[in-house]
Amino acid sequence: MWVLEQTSKRILAANAAAVARYGYSHEEFLQLNIRDIRLAPQSQSQAGEEPEREPVGIGGQRSTKREQHRLKDGSLIDVDVSFSDLDYEGRAVSLVVANEVTAHVALQRHVEHALREMGTARELLDHVINRVGDAIFALDREMRFTYLNAPAVSLLQRDRAEQLIGRYIWDEYELEQAQAFHQAYDRALRSQQAQVFEAFYAPWNKWFEGRVFPSPEGISIFCNDITERKAFERRLLDRERDFRLLAEQTPAMIYRASLEPPYRTLYVSPSIRILGYTVSEWMADPLMWTKALHPDDCERAVAALSDEYVDGIDHQIQYRLRDAQGNWRHFRDRSCRIDPADGSPAYVQGIALDVTDLVESEQALRESEASLRRSEQRYRLAAASGQVWDWDMLSDRLSFSDDFWRQLGFEPFSALDYRSSRLAAMIHPEDLVRHHHAMHRHLKNREPFDLEIRICDAWGEWRWMHVRGLAEWSDAGRAVYMAGTTVDITPRKRAEAALRESEAYRRRLFEQLADGVLLIDSGNRILDANPQAMTMLGYASESLLNLPLQALLADQQSTVPPDTLKTQPFDTGPLAEWNVVRRDGTVVPVEVSTRALDSTRCIAVLRDITDRRAAQTALITHQFELSELNQRLMQQERITTQRLAQALHDNLGQSLAVARLNLDTLLIMAGETLPPVLAEQCQHLSGVLAQAVRDVRKVLADLRPPLLEEQGLAAALDNEIRGALSASGPDVLLEVVDGLYRQRWPSDVEYSAFMVAREAVANARLHAHASLIRVVLEGDANRLNVHVVDDGVGIAPNMQLGRPGHLGIVGMRERAISIGARCSITAETGGGTRVSLSWKAPGP
Repeated sequence: MWVLEQTSKRILAANAAAVARYGYSHEEFLQLNIRDIRLAPQSQSQAGEEPEREPVGIGGQRSTKREQHRLKDGSLIDVDVSFSDLDYEGRAVSLVVANEVTAHVALQRHVEHALREMGTARELLDHVINRVGDAIFALDREMRFTYLNAPAVSLLQRDRAEQLIGRYIWDEYELEQAQAFHQAYDRALRSQQAQVFEAFYAPWNKWFEGRVFPSPEGISIFCNDITERKAFERRLLDRERDFRLLAEQTPAMIYRASLEPPYRTLYVSPSIRILGYTVSEWMADPLMWTKALHPDDCERAVAALSDEYVDGIDHQIQYRLRDAQGNWRHFRDRSCRIDPADGSPAYVQGIALDVTDLVESEQALRESEASLRRSEQRYRLAAASGQVWDWDMLSDRLSFSDDFWRQLGFEPFSALDYRSSRLAAMIHPEDLVRHHHAMHRHLKNREPFDLEIRICDAWGEWRWMHVRGLAEWSDAGRAVYMAGTTVDITPRKRAEAALRESEAYRRRLFEQLADGVLLIDSGNRILDANPQAMTMLGYASESLLNLPLQALLADQQSTVPPDTLKTQPFDTGPLAEWNVVRRDGTVVPVEVSTRALDSTRCIAVLRDITDRRAAQTALITHQFELSELNQRLMQQERITTQRLAQALHDNLGQSLAVARLNLDTLLIMAGETLPPVLAEQCQHLSGVLAQAVRDVRKVLADLRPPLLEEQGLAAALDNEIRGALSASGPDVLLEVVDGLYRQRWPSDVEYSAFMVAREAVANARLHAHASLIRVVLEGDANRLNVHVVDDGVGIAPNMQLGRPGHLGIVGMRERAISIGARCSITAETGGGTRVSLSWKAPGP
């Protein structure tokens, strides 16, 4: 308790309990303000205010409220505080009674937290039961469903748990097919002990695993669909059978061994015969493996079993075993730890491969390599190729390999008989000074000794040698030994000389070519030019070099094709034509061929085509005039044909028809009065006139196709094909695109298209040996495509431009050209020939 001045909130007096609990001395406590020990509520501290007076209860008694107070050491306590008004030495004060409730508040908080945790745990438990993978359901003692989680509803093939709650299980499912389930449930209820079982439910063709947990109220069943596991177990048994068969036939030893000392053998394959034992002999002694181990390998192999396998690490080890004859054989063993799912002791399963031959080969190889290293110590600085030499400088004995002497045509020399001075006599005089200086720099300054010199062989010819070497120096800095190699580079030197000659020849050829040649870099700048190019362009060499190629072009067409430098060297690029500007401003047309030399340079060959351009222009002019003449001839042919047809129809045809009519009238009027001989002659004459009329009509049909002028191309072709069908030969089929039967094109177009189609059908009937000829008509008002396709023997490529001495194909092409159309004759892929005419109306 303490006395608090209401105005200043200072503490005027305090009892010993307050002083002791808050940790202050009595004097310190009387110096405090209530704000020093009371922790303001958060809302009040945020507002930055404190009420002037404490709340007053009924009858002047201050009400009790809970606060947090701060002790001297900074820790906080919870207190229930009540206030009463007093008069103390003439001042308005309050008697404050503080009752500590820290433990009570903490306990209350713990209870609230525990209640929250309990609610969370209950929600989590409900969530887990509904989300757990196992199907969980409960039955009372009457075998009626009392609970099902979501997986159980699905497993029991229902949509909702309410469909089974309260129902007798064997009313819902077939008891006769579920005896194993019923017996397990019954045993659990009667014995009040958990039951675990696996059973097959035939109606669903599934295996189930059940765990039944009884209680006085009923049983709880955890059930899983194990159909896939059962199938896997069956496959596993099959695999195990296959594995055993493989183990018995493989040449390596497959085994199982215990992980517990003394590591007894549990199984070994018949390949144990490698050691000269049978399976029964080896298995008769469970400790045979440890007894057969080499004494030097036993500790290491046993340590691997006790250390590595405890940690479940697969490992590989190599050891030796004694065979039945007492010989040691090497085995490479790879094994792993197996932990059976049924809880039985773990064991080792592995395979041991006999590598005796490999180990012996490796040992022989190592010995050979050691011998080789010892023999190559004096050549340790020698290169991978060439002939080895060494020089003992203390005795001045120089030794070369036998190959060195043989390639020079000499018999090998012994190092005892050869000195460095003899080698100097064999070196070319021009190279002897360089050799001496290089050796001096190497021995004194330790610079690399690497040079090319000429040495005289037994036939007096000079051979080029690439000589390299490295000396050894004593601790005193004196060179005492030197070793190195020599490589005969005479072929390379000869090739370099030939290359230089070839380069000189190419340069001469470059300068003497009739065409202009430019050497161009990747930036399209001229690096070099031959005299012909300079003459063609009117430049001197100094002014042409390093000039941008674009500066020579009359227009802005592409210069060197971008892909030229990407092609393989010596591959010629596509031909192009440039208009180049000479230095005097005149323009010269040239044909350009480019070729890549490497990734940064290419060659452009320029050929003046001024004369060829003029010839091409003249040829085009002649071709145009010929085309115009051809069109005029075709037009004149059509007009002449129409006039001839008109004359035959109006004159000869009419005359023949009248003559026959008069003759027939005479025969009718004379009747039987005519002599038989005369009557017979008149009948014959009437037949001749009738045939003449038919011939005239046929000629008219050939000269002026029926229906072409009146009804159009489609109708005329249809009429022509119908007439062709009356004769023997292949079938002819007309195919007209929808909407084109009444479509009309210019009369000259229709006439030429009809005549081309007629000629193509006639050729197919005569030469193709086809069974079907299709005439296809396509297009619209502004274009026309006519195709004549047969399924005959086809046409050879050399005949597609026409048969020698025949004008049929040539005539079809000329008719197409006369109307500005294209006519093509090609062989079909599957056999047969296609004749196509394509016309398009000229643009506005």
